[in-house]
Amino acid sequence: YSILILNNIYKLKDSVDIYTINEDNGYSIIEFYRINTREKKRIRIHNVANQFLASLDGIKTVIEIINELNLDTDTVKKFLVFLLDNGFIIEKKDILEDERYKRQIAFFDDLSPTKDGLFTQEILFKSSVVIFGVGSVGSNIAILLARAGVKKFTFIDFKKIKQNSKVRHLYIYDYNINMYKSDALKDYIKLIDKSIIVNSINKKLVPNSNLDEFIPNDTNIVINTADEPYIGHTSIKLGRYLWKKNIAMYVAGGFNAHSMSTGEIIIPNITSCIDCYSNTFQNALKDWKPKYSKYKNNKSLNQDIEDIIIGGAGSLAGCSLFSASYATISIIYYLLDIQHNINRRGEYLINQGKFSWINLTQDRCHVCK
Repeated sequence: YSILILNNIYKLKDSVDIYTINEDNGYSIIEFYRINTREKKRIRIHNVANQFLASLDGIKTVIEIINELNLDTDTVKKFLVFLLDNGFIIEKKDILEDERYKRQIAFFDDLSPTKDGLFTQEILFKSSVVIFGVGSVGSNIAILLARAGVKKFTFIDFKKIKQNSKVRHLYIYDYNINMYKSDALKDYIKLIDKSIIVNSINKKLVPNSNLDEFIPNDTNIVINTADEPYIGHTSIKLGRYLWKKNIAMYVAGGFNAHSMSTGEIIIPNITSCIDCYSNTFQNALKDWKPKYSKYKNNKSLNQDIEDIIIGGAGSLAGCSLFSASYATISIIYYLLDIQHNINRRGEYLINQGKFSWINLTQDRCHVCK
C-alpha cells in the first residue's frame, strides 16, 4: 500500500480552499474549506506541510515530491491518508480531462459523502431519459440535462413549431419554424454535445398507444409534460405502465397561471403511485375554481365591455424555466441516488411571492398495494 501511494499522482480538489496561519515555532494552522458545503477542518502541523500541499499539482508523484523537499516518508504517508480520508485530494487517474464538466464535478465532490465527483458524473453519462412533450418546460429540462452530461434521450411530441413558440421555447429560431418540436430539439441538443444519442418520435400519446414503442428497456426515468388531452390523463397511462416496469416518472410543467409548478417524482415502491397522487389532487383541489383574466375593451363611445381571456393569461419564458430548473435538480438527484424532496408538489405563486405545497399521500390503492 505504501509503494502504491508513493508512486501515485495527486492534486487538491477544486472544491477545497486552503488557508494557513504561520506560527513562530515552525508550525502552521491549516484550514481546509469546502467551497460548496462551507465545511471547515483545521489542523496544526509543521510548516513543511504547506510546501507539500503546494506540490500536489497533478504532475509529480508523491515520491518525487518527497525527494524534492527531503521529507520523511512515514510522516508523508500519514498526512496522505488524512488528506484522502477527508476527501481533500484526488488521484490523477480520477481527473476527467474534459474541462466541460470541471466545475460540476467539483460540486458533486461535496454533494454526496459516499461518492466522489467523477464517479457521480459518470452516472449521468450512462443515464437514459425519455421525455413526453418537449414544449417550453420539457425542452428546457432536456437542455439542462444535456448540459449536465446525460448522453441518451428519447423525445416524443406530435406538435410542430409555430411563430408564437419563440416566446417560451429557447431552442427555436426562424429556420426551424414548422419543424416538429422533437426534431428541432434534437438538432439543438446535438449542438450542445454531438456525442449525445437522441431518438425523436413525432407521435401523439393517446389512450391506445403502445408504450413499448416509446420507452427503451434501458430507461432510467420518464419525464411527462404531455398536456393533451390532459396531463392528468397522460400521467395515469404512463404512471401505471412505469410502476410495473420499475421505472421512475417525473410529472413536470403546468399551465397558464400554474406554470411555476415544481412537479412530482414517482418512484416505484418508494413514493406514492400515480393513482394515489391523483386521489390526493382531487381532494386538495375539490374547491378550486379557475380564475380568468379580464380586460376592458372600449368597443363604443358609450360603454366599456369586459372581455374574458379564456384559459388565463399564459406565462413567461422565465416561469417555464423555473419549473424546468427545479425539475432538473430533482431528476439529477434521483439519478444520482441522493436524498431529495419527494411525496409533495409545490407551486410558486408569483402574485404572492411564496410557495404553496400539497403533500401527496400513499393510500395503498389497487396499483401500489
